[in-house]
Amino acid sequence: MNYKIFKPYEDRMIAFSTEREGYFVNNIEGNSQGKYGHLNLCHYVNDNPDHVAHNRQLFCQYHNLNPNTLFIPRQTHTNNVKEVGTEFDFENTDGLISNLKGSCIGINTADCLPILIYDPTHHAAATLHAGWRGLVGKIATKGIALMKEKYNSTPSELLCAVGPAISTEAYEVGDELKPLFAEAGFPIAEIFIDRKDWAKSHLDLKAAVKYELLCNGIAEHNIEISNICTYQNSAKYFSARKLGIDSGRIFSGIILKS
Repeated sequence: MNYKIFKPYEDRMIAFSTEREGYFVNNIEGNSQGKYGHLNLCHYVNDNPDHVAHNRQLFCQYHNLNPNTLFIPRQTHTNNVKEVGTEFDFENTDGLISNLKGSCIGINTADCLPILIYDPTHHAAATLHAGWRGLVGKIATKGIALMKEKYNSTPSELLCAVGPAISTEAYEVGDELKPLFAEAGFPIAEIFIDRKDWAKSHLDLKAAVKYELLCNGIAEHNIEISNICTYQNSAKYFSARKLGIDSGRIFSGIILKS
């Protein structure tokens, strides 16, 4: 899928989130099978490594990318954000920023939030992975701060898209998360939802990340949030809660054109 917020700049960049199948318009599909099928680019979820390598090759050929300019971190639910080009070790990394033309940065998700940020003034981008740990760790704040430091980005000029993720209705969590979010400054009453027919509280990840983005100076009209629930649409988008941890991942990224 693509995002309307970035459409005015599609001659300079491509922002996307992959689907399990049908991403390529030429009827070619990825090689991954079963819960990884078909298009899985994630290298650390126990998919066949040959299938992942083939899928990445297809992706690069489709977008006319040099495989050496495709940057995908090894995510571990941290708030670590690194700049491509100045750092080359992306282990334990859940966010990337870049201004390298002709490159693609991206992150993998399967219920967590994929956050895509583009700076049209400085032709720079960030891709961030945020589950509840990333939100508590303020990974969006860290990503925006690093863009300000490295590229002189102005938050009010940044464009942001939040891709498919688990919905409030499907995301049951424990009450032990509430004090963690409260300590991080989130409005508990707005992001934790309780209903009589629910055994536990449910967390609204999308409301939480919107709050964080607004607190960092992103203009509300510059934020696009997908209403797609990965759990409820696991036939089209990977969902770890629905399919299990050993399953494929949605790859969300930004390609900066030359």
